[in-house]
Amino acid sequence: MEQNRKSTVVITGASSGVGLQAARALAQTGQWFVVMACRDLAKAEKAAESVGMALGTYTVMHLDLASLASVRDFVSKFRANGRSLDALVCNAAVYLPIAKEPQRSVDGYELSVATNHLGHFLLCNLMLEDLKKSSTKEPRLVILGTVTANPKELGGKIPIPAPPDLGNLSGFAAGFREPIAMIDGKKFKSGKAYKDSKLCNVMTMLELHRRYHESTGITFSSLYPGCVATTALFRNHYPLFRNIF
Repeated sequence: MEQNRKSTVVITGASSGVGLQAARALAQTGQWFVVMACRDLAKAEKAAESVGMALGTYTVMHLDLASLASVRDFVSKFRANGRSLDALVCNAAVYLPIAKEPQRSVDGYELSVATNHLGHFLLCNLMLEDLKKSSTKEPRLVILGTVTANPKELGGKIPIPAPPDLGNLSGFAAGFREPIAMIDGKKFKSGKAYKDSKLCNVMTMLELHRRYHESTGITFSSLYPGCVATTALFRNHYPLFRNIF
């Protein structure tokens, strides 16, 4: 009964890094019940234990953002639990900066865009209905962006492999499946695919705010936590990069 009186937050990718620390911090306030939405349930349970999250302050649920079916299944199971949703934090991300060829999701889309944008886009749209029913004064939908998605910032200006650029979305328009791997329809560049996916994240928040903030009272926001190179996001990068940062 106690957890039902708390506000409920869903955090994707909460088994490591920024997501795990956010889950820990919110759980320890005593005001939030945290749903850790993760691919690896055993890893998430171990991570929660490692940072001292008390039993009864959280639960772990399976979510693979690279699978649209998994996103729908997660939403269905969350609703079956009977909890209200008061905040959704879209934190999970895949970053494959040294990949030479595109990896594909189970739905056939380039993996970083599928995970970082398409999965979260579907999750946000589905759970928007749950947030509308929140009993809190200020339900929130938050997504993690990156400075590299902003061409006006130094991180976004660095032309390695290229600045973010969605073009006219011709890759999406053509179906975004083999042989297409980039949103702009051009040659695959793994680092740029990540930047493009995060640019889509920020644009999604801006558009959700434009469409729904006034009518629903939901606060839509994006944030950049800085380059936390020790997190699992950088597990696929060169060791030198991680050591420098």
